[in-house]
Amino acid sequence: MLIELEKARTRKNVVRIFREELDGPDSWSDGFVVDANEEMVLLQLVDDSVRLNGYQILFLEDISDFAHPAPFNDFQKRVLALREEEVVDPEVDLDDLAVLLMDISEEYGLVTLHREEVEPDSCEIGRVIRADAVTYELEEIGSDARWFDDTFEYDLYDITRIEFGGVYEEALLMANEDMGEDSYELSTDYAEDYLDKD
Repeated sequence: MLIELEKARTRKNVVRIFREELDGPDSWSDGFVVDANEEMVLLQLVDDSVRLNGYQILFLEDISDFAHPAPFNDFQKRVLALREEEVVDPEVDLDDLAVLLMDISEEYGLVTLHREEVEPDSCEIGRVIRADAVTYELEEIGSDARWFDDTFEYDLYDITRIEFGGVYEEALLMANEDMGEDSYELSTDYAEDYLDKD
């Protein structure tokens, strides 16, 4: 598989990757292979509107199948060229998962982490503030763009998918930065006071 991924990277083609056990047969990722090693592949994603939309890291052991080139490779590449969107290497190192998470958090501000075998219907978004060979500590941001007051520790090798640099992460950061003093979640006392007034 690694050889085929490298061919796709060299030929600058879109690939379609399936992870049937985790995602089911009707879900996939389309993207350009930016980097790969014996454990992981880094994609720059092509979304449904045919735009480059952030990066995704998948583990090769989870991949059930992939198509190279992807079914609409020529169309996708033509549209991206017309839009003058080009693949950009984020220059992250895939060799050490803990270092990778720290580097992404530092460079991009947020990372989206999926632990689908443990929590199949949810993910965590935030910045990794500590990571070692076994665990990582995450300062999480909520869907209201406020940082949680507490940090949370997770098992490093529960991670099944990593995403960063996309428009949703960008939107969360933009909204959070605009909040100023309200950029952290409301305290319990404040929430109770607010409810008492209703």
